[in-house]
Amino acid sequence: MQAQQNAVSIAQQTASQAAAQVAKDASAVADAQQRLDALKNNGSNDNVTATAQLQSTISQLQKQLANDKQAAQNAQQMLESAQQNYDHATAAQKAAEEKVNQTKAALAKAQQAVTTAQANATAAQQKVATAKADALKALETYNNYKNDNGVPTVKTPSDIVQQYESYINGNRYNSPQVKSDCAEGIALNGGDPAKGLMAAGWTSTDGGKTWTPILKTNYQATDQDKAEKVDPRNMTAAQQTEITKFAAQIVNSFRDSFQSTAAGAAHSYGKVKVSPYATELGNQVIDGAYNNSGWNKSNNATGSPHNENGMVAAANKAGLNTGFVGENLSTGLLLDPASLHRNLIQSMSMADVKQSIYAGILAMIYQDVENSAAAPLYYGFGGHTEAFLNDPKGMNGISYDDNGNQYMTVTIDKDGWVHYNFFDDGRASQAVKNKLAQGAITPENASAAQINNAHNDYLQKEGAVTTAQNAATAAQNGVTTAQANVATAQTAVNNATAAQQKAANETLNQKAVMANAQAAVNSANENINNLQAKLAKVQADLNAINGSVQDKARQLAQAQTNLAAAQQKLNASKNVQASRDAAVNEANAKLNQLQQNVQAKQNDLQQAQSELQNKKNEYSQLNSQIRLAKVFGTSLAAVSPQSNYEKAISDAKKAVASAQQKLSDDTQVYKASQAKLQELTATVSQLQTIYEAALSNAKKSDAVQNDAAVKKAKTALAAAQLKVQVETGKLTRLKGTLDKDQTTLDVANGDLTKAQEKLNSLQNELKRAQITLDGLSHPYIPSTPAVEGTDSEGETTTSSKVTSDANSATDQTEANSTSNDNASTSEAANDASQNETQEANVTTEANYEENDQQVLTNKVQNPGNLNRASEEASVKSEIAAQIAARNAHAANDNMMAGFDDPYDNYYDLQQEAASIPSAPLEGYTRQLSGGKINAKLEAAIKSGQIKLPSSNTKSEAKKQPKVNKDSLTAMTVVAAGAALATGASLNKKRKNKVAKKLEDNE
Repeated sequence: MQAQQNAVSIAQQTASQAAAQVAKDASAVADAQQRLDALKNNGSNDNVTATAQLQSTISQLQKQLANDKQAAQNAQQMLESAQQNYDHATAAQKAAEEKVNQTKAALAKAQQAVTTAQANATAAQQKVATAKADALKALETYNNYKNDNGVPTVKTPSDIVQQYESYINGNRYNSPQVKSDCAEGIALNGGDPAKGLMAAGWTSTDGGKTWTPILKTNYQATDQDKAEKVDPRNMTAAQQTEITKFAAQIVNSFRDSFQSTAAGAAHSYGKVKVSPYATELGNQVIDGAYNNSGWNKSNNATGSPHNENGMVAAANKAGLNTGFVGENLSTGLLLDPASLHRNLIQSMSMADVKQSIYAGILAMIYQDVENSAAAPLYYGFGGHTEAFLNDPKGMNGISYDDNGNQYMTVTIDKDGWVHYNFFDDGRASQAVKNKLAQGAITPENASAAQINNAHNDYLQKEGAVTTAQNAATAAQNGVTTAQANVATAQTAVNNATAAQQKAANETLNQKAVMANAQAAVNSANENINNLQAKLAKVQADLNAINGSVQDKARQLAQAQTNLAAAQQKLNASKNVQASRDAAVNEANAKLNQLQQNVQAKQNDLQQAQSELQNKKNEYSQLNSQIRLAKVFGTSLAAVSPQSNYEKAISDAKKAVASAQQKLSDDTQVYKASQAKLQELTATVSQLQTIYEAALSNAKKSDAVQNDAAVKKAKTALAAAQLKVQVETGKLTRLKGTLDKDQTTLDVANGDLTKAQEKLNSLQNELKRAQITLDGLSHPYIPSTPAVEGTDSEGETTTSSKVTSDANSATDQTEANSTSNDNASTSEAANDASQNETQEANVTTEANYEENDQQVLTNKVQNPGNLNRASEEASVKSEIAAQIAARNAHAANDNMMAGFDDPYDNYYDLQQEAASIPSAPLEGYTRQLSGGKINAKLEAAIKSGQIKLPSSNTKSEAKKQPKVNKDSLTAMTVVAAGAALATGASLNKKRKNKVAKKLEDNE
């Protein structure tokens, strides 16, 4: 009907359009008639003279135009030639500029190479200097080791130990042999045995102002010691430390000559050490005992120049805590005799001081006896010798304490005497020991390995000097080569720059020539344009005069043709209008008929829907009553919402379809927006190019702000960019809409899946309920063997009748139990124990009810997807098995009420594990009602229908046979004989009630 309404609307619109066209065509006819009338009333005159004049002018202009075109062609050829020359010059200039850039880059690279080479050369020279310094230092070390750091050793005769022992053992007597050995010792150390160590007395180099002893020893002074000036009475701490190390190394070398043999080691103990604090302590001892005490070395009560008590007191005051300070004194070697009694400053070199100390030590070792006519050179050992050796067997030993360290100091007092003091720290405090040990060394002569290593180190460093010099030479050659490369690169730059300037000049010349040629072309084209304009004007005037009459005739004929055509079009429009009016009338008639038909169909539809709803209500009510009353009570309440879930599925499918459609529609809108955005983006790119070009041209003319093209391009670009921004925002919103649509679709699909799963679950449950219902409506009751028994009146009957009646009673009990969930199975068992008459009545009523119920059930269609025809055969045995298993389990519950029953637990586990369980045969009994056994159960046990296990164990329970769906006689007999249950498990309270009633019936 809606389509017909649309057809009526369209027909009315076309009819209106046709009427408008008729009016328009009528107006065109009137206009054509008016034009024709006006043309008929107009006339014309010819002007022969004007025509001739105009033709002559045209001829002249055409000749002049031909000449100007030839001139323009020639100018154009010149311009093209000039353009080619200019292009060539421009290319040449560009190539020249590139050449300049290349040569400058090469020059910069060459200059950088010079810088690098110079840096390398400087570094190489520094390495040479470093290598030379290292080699010089290594050479000095080697020479020092070779010369024992410039310290001479004390050389001894080969039998000195033997001669020294004869001296000690002979009560300190120097025999001629001992004296001979001592003279040999002087000779071994550079002296003259006939003259001793003093070669020529004293000498002066400054006219007697200062005197220096002329000594002859093995000492070889270094240039540094010769150059260094020393005031013996006022030496610096560094100078005093140096002479102390010098003297200590000489003393230790003398001890080495003894300690190298076992016999000699018995007369020399330990080595002396030197430290800064020991030197300071020695100065304190000399100041306290000599310089500041007024001690007179030549005239005192002891008769000895040594102030022993003063030295001990000064040492203990400093914290040494000792009872003895060893000392050797020497004089007459450093200062001239006259200066000993005068406070004159005597300047000496460090070499002179060391020579004097060395000579003094040699004299105290080999010339240590009293002067006499028999011994003018004092040859022989004495107390000074013992002190230097630290002889434990002598009288002047210094220290024999293993816990102490021997320290030696060399101090020159105010009188010019040289004090060689020895003390140990064995009794000193730990603080004093720590001070003495700080910086302490044991000066000794270098070993052969040290000398060899120092020599090898010197050779290696000397080789490094050669290597560094070669590298420096190579680096300097690299500088020279790099500088030559710079000169070559500079020449190339100069040449390229000159070529570039020449090319630039040529480009300017060709540009000027091209400008002149362009001006000539412009002038020729301007002349052509002017002549063409004149020629066109004259030709137009001529055409106007010549064609006036012909034009008017043609216009008149055309006007008549136009009038006829307009009239014809008007007639056709009128015909169209009439046809469309008829179509409108026909469409309205069809619309009215369709509206009547729709109303009738709607009435029929409402009536059919009402009848359908009534049928559905009747079916639902009948189906619910039958199933709820017959089988499950209220347990099937969950099935009733099936129709609701079917509607939910329908609604969910509609929601999915709607969400999919909306997603599809919104996707199309999104894609359209994407396409539009791409189009707008392309437009922005084009406008950006136009704007940049306009801006570039405006910059060339210095009119950026006022250039109209720039403003126009900028405005268009801004507008396009705004559109892009708007469309981008729209696209973002559409993307959000698509995401929401997708979420909605996902939710709808999830709802549909859940509803479908729930419906499937309900349909499965309904199918199983239908199977159970059909089984209850058609119970499977197999035949049983005849067993004799006694009825209530003492007459003999067969157990088959009892079984049949019991089965009927069981069916009745199931019906009652189903319709009333509060009725107990124990009550059903009590009813079953009544007399035969009551059982017959109950059986008859149950059978009638069963038949009626079966007829009613057959009238109900099975809901869900169950196909009764195809599945009836396969489920029949399962129905019977389920009923029999439940009955047997109920009978067992009644027999074992109030007792622990592992078989019952086992059965429950099987019930949970299987969809249609096959329960084990469980008929057995235990102590029940004071040891009494129900008569009916006893009969079943005696007949072999129930087999009892040997013990109440789960292992025995596992041996019980399971129910065979095709052979259910024994189980059915158990269920019928007990007549105790339906398929539901009984709780403990109900079991107790059943046991109580069984006991009462006994």
